[in-house]
Amino acid sequence: MKTGLAFVVVAVVFVSSAHSQIPFSQTDETSFTLGLQSFKQGDYSTSYLYFKQVMDDSLNQRSEEAFYYGARSLFNLRRYSESSAAIDTFLVRFPSDERRYEMMYLLGADYYELGKYPSAASRFIVASDSAFDPTVRDRAVASLRSLIDTNIGFDEVEAAFEQCKTRLSASTVALAFARRAYDSDRLSDAAKMLHEFSARYPQPGTGTTEITRWLARIVDDSLRNNAQVRIGVLLPLEYGSGVGDKLLLGIQLALDGYNETAQTKIGMTVRNYAGNIVTLSSSMRALAKDPNVKAVIGPVFSGEVSQVVSLAGSAGLPTITPTATQVGLTAEGSYVFQANPNYMTRADAIADFAVDVLHLKRFAILAPSDSYGKTIAGYFATRLNSKGISVISSAEYESGSTDLVDQIGKIKTAAALAGEPYVDFTKLTKPQQAKLAEFGIPSAYVDSVANSKGTLDAYDLLGSNPVHIADSLGIPITMRTTLDQFEALRSLDAVFIPLTSSKDIGVIGAQLAYYNVKTQILGTDDWYDVNQLSNNDLYVDGIIFCSDTYFNTVSPAFTAASDSLSQISDMELDRTVAYGFDTASLILSAIKSGGTNRSDIYNALRAEAYPGLHSMISFAKDNSNHYLYILQFKKGNIVDLGEVNPN
Repeated sequence: MKTGLAFVVVAVVFVSSAHSQIPFSQTDETSFTLGLQSFKQGDYSTSYLYFKQVMDDSLNQRSEEAFYYGARSLFNLRRYSESSAAIDTFLVRFPSDERRYEMMYLLGADYYELGKYPSAASRFIVASDSAFDPTVRDRAVASLRSLIDTNIGFDEVEAAFEQCKTRLSASTVALAFARRAYDSDRLSDAAKMLHEFSARYPQPGTGTTEITRWLARIVDDSLRNNAQVRIGVLLPLEYGSGVGDKLLLGIQLALDGYNETAQTKIGMTVRNYAGNIVTLSSSMRALAKDPNVKAVIGPVFSGEVSQVVSLAGSAGLPTITPTATQVGLTAEGSYVFQANPNYMTRADAIADFAVDVLHLKRFAILAPSDSYGKTIAGYFATRLNSKGISVISSAEYESGSTDLVDQIGKIKTAAALAGEPYVDFTKLTKPQQAKLAEFGIPSAYVDSVANSKGTLDAYDLLGSNPVHIADSLGIPITMRTTLDQFEALRSLDAVFIPLTSSKDIGVIGAQLAYYNVKTQILGTDDWYDVNQLSNNDLYVDGIIFCSDTYFNTVSPAFTAASDSLSQISDMELDRTVAYGFDTASLILSAIKSGGTNRSDIYNALRAEAYPGLHSMISFAKDNSNHYLYILQFKKGNIVDLGEVNPN
């Protein structure tokens, strides 16, 4: 699986001195100079044309540099096959050039982009073993580690280990292999390579501490795999940074923390169904038949969960899906639990907050036209109906659209039928104009509008409750029931906008502002993209949305978990890792309270509310978690408005 290693080809300029024994060519000197100028400016197409003129000529004072920069220009142009060919020529013709290992690293990057992963690993190993420049060496090590994590098979990693000539590259390969083998439940393979490294490099040095830690962990886990109480893990693993891999990392983190102090160690049995439904079913049956497996975490997606409901029920095996969000996965009496609130709960939460806390009454819906948008918009409207509120208007858009004039026009037309309050200055008497001045509106401004016989939006003139204020001042209000596309819509309390992708944030925010819709935006957690929100804060400041996750990053629990994670992985403690951690912690809490068999754990899960890192989790209602956060993006920050649990 290609995951996108980041190869950086920076414009570092190195020009060797001309050698007296090499012929001088003024034409090639000029071509090289022009090529170098274009290269430094980032114009790689032009630079390569100049460098190629030198590369195609006979050997001269600029041949080495032309191949060096020509290969780099081709890489930046994503012409990887041509770049690798140029590097091969460079290495053959100029074997003593001090940049040969930088070129070896770039050759590895070319091979990576071409999908030739074992060849890429070989070149990264050579560069990490031999590069003089520490920057090149560090890049080679990082690329090698990432490549082994995600892109090559176990046999290929073992072959790469044999190619390592230094402690640095050998420890990089051994540790990356151990991490992958461990995650795929191949503990003996992981231990074998780690022992081979220790035998090859018995003295303390680079990698010793991590190797020792991994070996101890493998010994502990070998014992846990034979534990009398184990948690089954049923996930689609890619042995990289996929959702299953992150969940497993969180689960392991929770188990490590629990077993550090527990007298009775809890084990784990991992089954990788790799997205295959047949494998999923057979793996679930195997877990169900194992009497030592007391609960299962997984599967990941809603369609997969439906495949294991009957198996969990017939075996009386508590099974928690940490991520599925479809409604109806946890029927009454089911042994399946849903840790992530479903779509209906999410819609209910934001609707309840809008009506019960914000006291809003007039709503429109602008939703994606896909099944997700239609589904969650329907749940939102239904929740409002249960509170005696009808949606004024509902419009659909295709995710990725850049023009919402028709959809916004539909909402404005429907909302304006109830009347948009304006003040018509042609109808004001002098005493009424004086009242406006007493209210705080400058007399000169009042006189100017009156003289021009104009009208003003009552909200702009009088504030957030213009009808009430106008009545108290004795000012007549004119209600407009039609608006053109640029006249302000202010009387709509809120528009509910679920998103399919956070990439739509900028377009939607800008379009609402452009067509002068001034209202509260409500959404679900697809809005929870701080970068997108910050980039479009001019339009979406104040957006309120529900989310299944909000991290209290200064809490002792979060700090401890984050510190522990950093000792075993380069991954951050994000929401997916937290899903795994909290789900496992909930099961471990049930076991600690006395749940030593499946029935005990089932009853404990139904009764217990667990304060997780990402959210509270409770299965008291229909085996499904209903806890969500209400968050607001305000002045560049995410503000926690409270955790809710809609009935």
